[in-house]
Amino acid sequence: MLETRLMLRAKENIQVKSLLILAMCLLYILHNFTHSNIFDYFLASFTIVVFLSNLKQAEPLPRYFSICMFMLGFFINVYKGAAIEGTVKGLLSYLPLLSLIILVPLLTIPMKLGGYLHSIQFFVEKLAYQLRKLFGSISILLFCLGPVLNLGTIRILHELIGSFKLAPEILAKSYLVGFSSVILWSPYYASVALVLYQLKVPILHYIPLGFTLAIIQLVTGNLLFWIWLKRRKDSQVIRPFVTPSEEQYFDVQQDKSHKRKMLNLAGLFSLIIGMTFLLEFLTKWSMLFLVSLVSITFPVLWAVAKGKWRDFTEQFVIFKNTSVVNMKNEIVLFISAGLFSKALIGTAAADSIKLFLTHTASISFLLFILVVAGTILVLTFIGVHQLVVVSALVTQMDANMLGTRPEVLALLLMLSWSLSSVLSPINPINLLVSRLLGKSSLSVGLRWNGVFLLIMLIIGSTFVYLIH
Repeated sequence: MLETRLMLRAKENIQVKSLLILAMCLLYILHNFTHSNIFDYFLASFTIVVFLSNLKQAEPLPRYFSICMFMLGFFINVYKGAAIEGTVKGLLSYLPLLSLIILVPLLTIPMKLGGYLHSIQFFVEKLAYQLRKLFGSISILLFCLGPVLNLGTIRILHELIGSFKLAPEILAKSYLVGFSSVILWSPYYASVALVLYQLKVPILHYIPLGFTLAIIQLVTGNLLFWIWLKRRKDSQVIRPFVTPSEEQYFDVQQDKSHKRKMLNLAGLFSLIIGMTFLLEFLTKWSMLFLVSLVSITFPVLWAVAKGKWRDFTEQFVIFKNTSVVNMKNEIVLFISAGLFSKALIGTAAADSIKLFLTHTASISFLLFILVVAGTILVLTFIGVHQLVVVSALVTQMDANMLGTRPEVLALLLMLSWSLSSVLSPINPINLLVSRLLGKSSLSVGLRWNGVFLLIMLIIGSTFVYLIH
């Protein structure tokens, strides 16, 4: 009887917490259509409630950093004489990013209900008899689906290819090569959104640079895998269960059906991304706001148009009770990082960082690139979240003083964030892959992808230097 009560209470707590988080996102969207100081104070107060309700359940390291940043941010504002106004602005500063992270997973609902996963599995199995093709197909699928499905893409693909009996090293390389490339360019990913938001860079100015480097990173990862595969003996690599003789299984009719499904999926994704860019061009609204808005409205419109409203509501309940409540680490980090980074502006510490960066760039811009990238990689490797490091750096970067363009600075920070996501043993991407494969995060990141990281640091730094 007691156990039943505890289970019911825990379920109620989850539902209340998820409703609070979603209410915060909806209030943020409403906030974009209002210009009221009273509403600012109300939303900031509501954000604090959400922060505190998620703090206890957050993992130890994110919780520690969040408490420190929150307290420091508040006391710096008190010292600056802006205890209330500065704190309110800080609490609201990263709310657009947080809403994006929370709401984007809603876009997976049309994919699940549309039956696209079976078609993806069909084509992956069709290519699975050769490891090169399999590696390429996994990394390319992550590159194409990751911008919308985010980390869920890795989970989905791992479920689809779980029966292939591949060596963990192959999966670790393909997952991290594919997804780290997404981080460089996708406006639906929080890292890109954060940096462009802080540097005030229009997405259309950044995309050509980010997408080009992302393609280079994807190709480099595949080439390195081919070289690695040549050096391995057959006994060291576990082959997938599909063999060339079984290729006959994929009949022509089935092939056509799945091709149509994949084309529909490509069209669906193109529509989502294209609609976001078009709305930004027409309305001049923030890309962060538009992504959140599209993440809510598109799945609803799709469900109505396809006559799948009941199925949609079932998937939404699952999303609310699983995806939303599992965002606890991101919620406490983003709220506290926004408060801290906003409070840091104009302080002596911020001026010192700005002076150091400007002095380094005046000596050599290549040295500046290496210092920024090296700082982010080292600090994230020892446990500091990228959000903390990048927030502290990006708010002190002035493109004119550094002798470059804002989009170049954005690309440098994105390159560093992408590589540190693979390297850092506490990064969500690294942790997810290590958990799925049952291997340590150091093996997944540094040991199995160390050469890829080093080469991409050299190539990426050179690319940033040349376009500067």
